[in-house]
Amino acid sequence: MTDTTAADAYSRRDLWLCLARAFGKPEGDEFRDVFTAHLADDLQAIAEETGLIVHEDIAALRVAATGLGQDLDLLRLYSKLFIAPPTPVMLNSGFYLDGSRTGQIEQELRALYSRHGVAKNEAMRDLHDAIPIQLEFLSFLYGRAGDHAMSGQNMEARAYIAEAESFIARYLAHWCGPFLRDLEKACAEDELNRAFEHLARILWLAVEQARAGAPIEALPAGAGLPQGSSRGLGDVTAQDLAEVAYRLEQAGLSWDHVEANEAWDKEVFAFRRTRDESVDSVH
Repeated sequence: MTDTTAADAYSRRDLWLCLARAFGKPEGDEFRDVFTAHLADDLQAIAEETGLIVHEDIAALRVAATGLGQDLDLLRLYSKLFIAPPTPVMLNSGFYLDGSRTGQIEQELRALYSRHGVAKNEAMRDLHDAIPIQLEFLSFLYGRAGDHAMSGQNMEARAYIAEAESFIARYLAHWCGPFLRDLEKACAEDELNRAFEHLARILWLAVEQARAGAPIEALPAGAGLPQGSSRGLGDVTAQDLAEVAYRLEQAGLSWDHVEANEAWDKEVFAFRRTRDESVDSVH
């Protein structure tokens, strides 16, 4: 992987972190000032870095955000949308995925965060399925990918990128559409400021961009591929896929999307597993 790959991973880290904080509870004048005066500019810069086409949505966000500059305007809007009964828009994705706050999705995410050594601040009342927490975790995955790419740990970087894409497909891709529709409906029915609606559309477009990209089709030149692979000069081989899947598995990460590739060979993967088991038994 190249410095360009690291830079892209860091830009995506910033994108998801920016969105995570934007959907967090707005507390204090500093938060309001950043939201109303700087958020659109930050998202515009990140969009240009990542190739995310959201110019119209950012322009609309900029206009809407300037209308929230007075004292408690932003907090009142946030409360009407996400907190005050009957709570027209849910920030707990479990409601969109399995119809509850403490169901399977909450338990899955708790275990996933724990496996990565990421602990939710216990002072926070939010559950693990809260949308800002998911976006922050996604930022963490891309950040780790960037760190590994910068250190020349190419397969590790690819593993974290693959896990981020898998996380988007497993969770965000299923709740971002209903989340956006609820925001559109609430803002239209109650004639509310549409800043969060525009943010949700930017989020939806970012998810669509991630889903449109093929995670593993051809590996880049110089990617540190296993001996005997195509080494980035042609189509990905079964050996390449086996190596990626093995390293994902060893890191406790999902690799089912690797198995779905046409070049996948379960016997090659079984041999890759056996190879390390044989080395371990010798030692």
